[in-house]
Amino acid sequence: MHGKVFTGSFGKLTRLCTRVGGAKIFPSPLSVATAGWAKFAGRSYWLLWPFIYLLARFIRLPAYANAPLRPYTKPVTSNESSASSETLSASNDGWPLVIFSHGLAGGRYTYRLAAQGMVVIAIEHRDGSGPMVMPIGEETGKPTPKLYLQAGDLSWEEEQTGKLPLRVDQLKFRIREVYETYGSFKGVVQGDRWGTVSMGAFNHWDSFKDQVNCSKILLAGHSFGGATLLSLLSNPAPEGHRQLPIEKVVLLDPWMDPLPLPGALPVAYETRPPLLIMNSEAFTVWKDHFELLEQLVTDWRKSGDEAASLITIARSRHHFYSDFATFVPFGQTKPLALGVLDTAHKLTMAYIHGSLAAELKGKRRMEMEPLPGKDKYGETKCQIVGKPGETSEREFSTFYNHTLFVDLLHAKRIEMPPKFDPNDPAVAELISQFQSIGLSSSKAIEAARGAKTAASLKELIQAHDLGSKGLGEKQGTLVSLLATQGGKLGPAEKTYIINAILDRRLKSGEQLAAAVKYLGTHPLPVDDAEFNKECGVGIELSLSDIAARVDAYLTAKVPGSWSALSGAIGDLKSTDLRWASPLDVKNAVEKAFTSRFGSKEEAKAKAVKEVKKPAAPTPAVAAATPTAESTTSTPAPERVVFEEGFLKALHKPGENPQINPKLREQHLATTGGRVFTRFPPEPNGFLHIGHSKAIFINFGYAAYHNGKCYLRYDDTNPEAEEAIYFESILETVRWLGYEPYKITYSSDYFQELYDLAVKLIQVDGAYICHCTAEEIKANRGGEERGPRKACSHRNRPISESLAEFENMKNGKYKPGEAILRMKQDLEDGNPQMWDLIAYRTLNAPHHRTGTKWCIYPTYDFTHCLVDSFENISHSLCTVEFILSRVSYEWLCDMVEVYKPRQSEYGRLNLQGTIMSKRKLLKLVTKGIVAGWDDPRLYTLVALRRRGVPPGAILSFVGNLGVSTATTNIELSKFEQTVRQYLENTVPRLLMVLRPLKVTIENLPDDHLQFIEKPLHPKVPSLGTSRIPFTKHVYIDADDFRTEDSKDYFRLAPNKTVGLFQAPHPITCVSYKTDLTGAVTELVCRLEDGSDGKPVPKPKAWIQWVADHAPSGSPVVIDETRIFHSLFKSDNPAATDDFLADINPHSLDVVKSAMVEVGFWPLAKRLMAEALAESRARTEKALKEESVGEGVGSGAAGHNDTPMPTAEQLIGNEVVRFQGLRVAYFALDKDARVGCFSEGDSAAPGRRDGDRLVLNRIVSLKEDAGKKAV
Repeated sequence: MHGKVFTGSFGKLTRLCTRVGGAKIFPSPLSVATAGWAKFAGRSYWLLWPFIYLLARFIRLPAYANAPLRPYTKPVTSNESSASSETLSASNDGWPLVIFSHGLAGGRYTYRLAAQGMVVIAIEHRDGSGPMVMPIGEETGKPTPKLYLQAGDLSWEEEQTGKLPLRVDQLKFRIREVYETYGSFKGVVQGDRWGTVSMGAFNHWDSFKDQVNCSKILLAGHSFGGATLLSLLSNPAPEGHRQLPIEKVVLLDPWMDPLPLPGALPVAYETRPPLLIMNSEAFTVWKDHFELLEQLVTDWRKSGDEAASLITIARSRHHFYSDFATFVPFGQTKPLALGVLDTAHKLTMAYIHGSLAAELKGKRRMEMEPLPGKDKYGETKCQIVGKPGETSEREFSTFYNHTLFVDLLHAKRIEMPPKFDPNDPAVAELISQFQSIGLSSSKAIEAARGAKTAASLKELIQAHDLGSKGLGEKQGTLVSLLATQGGKLGPAEKTYIINAILDRRLKSGEQLAAAVKYLGTHPLPVDDAEFNKECGVGIELSLSDIAARVDAYLTAKVPGSWSALSGAIGDLKSTDLRWASPLDVKNAVEKAFTSRFGSKEEAKAKAVKEVKKPAAPTPAVAAATPTAESTTSTPAPERVVFEEGFLKALHKPGENPQINPKLREQHLATTGGRVFTRFPPEPNGFLHIGHSKAIFINFGYAAYHNGKCYLRYDDTNPEAEEAIYFESILETVRWLGYEPYKITYSSDYFQELYDLAVKLIQVDGAYICHCTAEEIKANRGGEERGPRKACSHRNRPISESLAEFENMKNGKYKPGEAILRMKQDLEDGNPQMWDLIAYRTLNAPHHRTGTKWCIYPTYDFTHCLVDSFENISHSLCTVEFILSRVSYEWLCDMVEVYKPRQSEYGRLNLQGTIMSKRKLLKLVTKGIVAGWDDPRLYTLVALRRRGVPPGAILSFVGNLGVSTATTNIELSKFEQTVRQYLENTVPRLLMVLRPLKVTIENLPDDHLQFIEKPLHPKVPSLGTSRIPFTKHVYIDADDFRTEDSKDYFRLAPNKTVGLFQAPHPITCVSYKTDLTGAVTELVCRLEDGSDGKPVPKPKAWIQWVADHAPSGSPVVIDETRIFHSLFKSDNPAATDDFLADINPHSLDVVKSAMVEVGFWPLAKRLMAEALAESRARTEKALKEESVGEGVGSGAAGHNDTPMPTAEQLIGNEVVRFQGLRVAYFALDKDARVGCFSEGDSAAPGRRDGDRLVLNRIVSLKEDAGKKAV
């Protein structure tokens, strides 16, 4: 192979050199090049000869042919050079290496990469996809032209002949060439010139020795070259080769048609290398092709949003990434192509440097939308709309998070492709066929618009001769729906449904959808009776039947108003009314609501007259938001969360397949068909904001479906577990509003787990291994991801492994000397099948089992089996465990236990925060923060201490929705959700952060007036506050200026301002200052009209607090803590030294702020109400639920399970209020308030030893005159 095919496969080898000059655009001999291009392009040789001759004669490339490589020095002359070397060659031991797989790409792109200090190997593939190849003749050793290889020119092993289509053979051929090229070139760099043949006068191979870094490479490719690289990433290395050390991948207009779409994970690589795709506008508006690309990017991004970037350069065409378009000397083609190449190069370099986001920032965008109809090739198209320079934030679900550049040269709007024409003969023929099955003219035209649907419907009509069946319109509509919805069904299943339509068993769209779903999971042959039951066959509901069912439902549910209409219709659609006409059901429900509540108009008019009650700020999780302080048990969240997307698509209990049908029957008998979930944290740290999503999903999903959720401590690592974490986890779950069905421990099942480990060995599914961690890693391919091999212990006798496992249990081995490994599949591309560790030895006592065990099961062994023991119906976890699903199911099947279904959702990340336990611990131990509950952190205990309501957190999580994509959210969005939640749920008090004394000169010294003010102007149920108004008051120092201006409306000399709730406005007469010039007191006049002058109307109102010691006013706050972001950047976790990213101004402490005297009765009332609710909820939990019950063999005799208490649910943070025009605040845990512990009869107020400390929860929005704190 090396002598015939791969010798000289470097194609073009581009690099920095010490000479300058101009290389020819075409290789010699020119006649051979012309013949190759002519055959490739399908044009006459003589027609192309003059054009190619002129190009070869006058165009020179910005490179020198056959020059030696410049000796390596770390580039320092430009930022780009330096950055590229640092990125692709972290060890700084040679020029970075780029391998470029050609489609039709030309030279400028690769030459510019070389100019930035990279060695670029541009492979001219010899698989028939290029215009010309030059293999070496076996006998003469001279170059022999070979034009456009055909299938017969490809050489494969005999058993493969005829089994693969040409495209697949081409991809295999190309992949082999890439590996051979890399191997040969690596040999050159190492000093081995074997196999290298000069195509010209090149004698400088020695200049490459030890000058190129081959340990990290950038893969790049264009068109079919892009398909080549995607196929390479999705397949193991060819025999005799190791996986390439790929650092990053760049694809220019990858052609998706030749290859099957890569799966969720390329099987050849444990970690997806980062991927940048730059699309031409032509390929982007090719909708069917773009959807394949979109799916690829979606799958790739399952490892993180930064894993893949997809960009379109507007007005670019496929060949603009090559030099072809630059040859045209006239018109706009050449400048456009040069602009595209320049942009592609800049984006590539920014991507290499890790600064792609910065390069894209500020780029203008245009919109993309589907275009009805198809082009001359029958392909569905899209168009880009809008004028150059327009910016649009519109998101298109069809185009996954796609960045679309505006026209590079500000050219005119692109021409629209031909629109759908029903008069086109081919389209007219389709419409006629569709009308033959009973579709109306309009429906037939609509069906013909979509190429895929039309092709599927046409196939159904012809395969079953439906045009001659005399179908009515309803039947024809059902056939059309089958064409749309049944794409994944096989021909036999489609035939079964067609027959059900013809014999009128299926009569509605709902029935057809149920049939498609049923046959998608139940291959033929099926039980007709069961099919009929699942699809509602034979169910006939009259209007009176529907009305009766609606009345029965409303009698049981007793809705309170018209607002429950949609929920009622949704509930009824989950009964047998789903088979009735949706319109009939809707009409029946509306009629029933009208009889109960009057018409909608009457209900609205009545509601306007009533006092509005505070509404939960986020309907998506309103029912998930506990009352007041979240101290009552949380009912199921509203359906909008759990009937959408990922959660809606989850299986029903019992639908998860089992290796033995009896296991399913036993599971359903135990659970009664209910949903059972679990929240399984490791008790080795405090929960953070990301865990709130897991809690919300697991507890909320179970609650919504009337199921149960376990709180299970995954306590299999005794070295890292502490009692404080067990208590904190239960407290946090309950604080968020949920009560566990049972509290269990993985350690409860240690004996059962051990027994199954023995069984796994007995069925040859596990073995004892004595390899070191280094040996295990090497056997799995090592750092270079090479071939995997079994260790020497893998095939030891079963009896020997059983004896050694017993020795492990009895303490014969020290940690690391022996482990139990599962015997899985080392050839599987999934790393979670590479003989995972099941048991290891630890010399550490367990908090529950003491020293009984010295071997402990791993997470990979424990998790799925304990899920099975507890009959979990839905094992819900985050996407980083997606690979573990295979090993999860493998283990359950090997030991033949019930197999739960694992489903993965995307993680929740907040920008500007740290979630790593290790990094959080460093912040705590170094004293950068005051502890795990420092309000600047985003642990849940920290958010609780800051005063964030649990309902606001659930509202935030619920509004984000649940999908498989990782959610990276700006902190500002989280704070806005908290702000909206607090808006109508907390009282408002007058507060001045930096007090400035005001003396009202025209009031007597003993003036006293009490004012009754509402605690919330829109929520009367929050109550009122009684405050004094006297001669001396305090305002905020920020509300006064010594110099007035036209755009300033607050207090200034001779200016009038209103005081909130005070009887009259005041006007500043004069002010006093200290020796430094700082204002210390204002003298004002009360504008009460007593002087006979008209009372001036103020343009602004400010907050104030009276000075009246007898009533305890003002309430002086010892400390007010204003928290800001702890980090300076949005992604501190990505920085090399996250401690250097600390914001030194993250905490401001304000002394002696003042609050109105209404604070005292409000605080005592809030604390008392919270305590009463928490006691009632805890009593109910202990009485009705199974909290605290042990489960499993290890549960007996343990009394260390944390129990629910009322104190877990309350703290000083329940005292929350809005400081009017300042911010939202909560009482910190450092505060001491004596009246809280006194009886109801004791008057609220300050006691000796009291200390008031407030935390700012979140700022207010800025108003027109004043910035929020």
